[in-house]
Amino acid sequence: MKKLCEALSQTALFSGLNHDLFHDYCGQTSIRIVWKGEVLVNEGDPCTGIGIIIEGQLALQKYTSSGDFATLELLGDGDIFGEYLIFGSKKIYPVTIEAVTNAKVIIISKDILMTLLYQSPEIMQSFLTILSDRIQSQNRRISLLAQKSLRQKIASYLMELLRDQLEKEGETPKSVRRTVSTQAVELPVSKEVVARLLAMPRPSFSRELISMERDGLVRVSGRVIWLLDLDRLERGVIEGFQA
Repeated sequence: MKKLCEALSQTALFSGLNHDLFHDYCGQTSIRIVWKGEVLVNEGDPCTGIGIIIEGQLALQKYTSSGDFATLELLGDGDIFGEYLIFGSKKIYPVTIEAVTNAKVIIISKDILMTLLYQSPEIMQSFLTILSDRIQSQNRRISLLAQKSLRQKIASYLMELLRDQLEKEGETPKSVRRTVSTQAVELPVSKEVVARLLAMPRPSFSRELISMERDGLVRVSGRVIWLLDLDRLERGVIEGFQA
């Protein structure tokens, strides 16, 4: 139980809080191991609690009747799923959740979650912050998928990776351009998965990356992509890339 409480204390919902606020409920939860390729949630399953990923990576997939699927979102260490459904009028998962790697997940039931939220204003605040961040993340994804061209989608995705990376370092793209003109980002998953995230065929993604490299926008080295011209990339996302 001590190990589980320590794991919970590292998550966004409980980070920085006194263990006494949730210690009594650690014994009512457990760590579930999910193997790569295993389906944790099927589309249509009821949401009866929230899941917290403490290790590994999960993907939110949308399957068609023919068996094809699109990857809508990737979740990693510390991410939560089910939080936007648990108190909704429709508590049915609209997606399938599948393990991209071996993962460890903590499931907190709705009853335990409600008790924690009622008893602790600090946990309530953390939960509301998580919901707010989820909305912002979804808005960013909608904006990305609304881009008109393949190049705009890819550039928008790479710039988002850079912003997230710099935010962790206390920087912004504007501030780093004052000192350096080139930045590198690393794709968090394979190019095939990234292509699915961007709703484009894998060959199209690869061809466009090669084209962007030829035009001096990026340099590709495996999963590492060097952003050679931040101004053109950022301007192209907003205004479109000139032929």
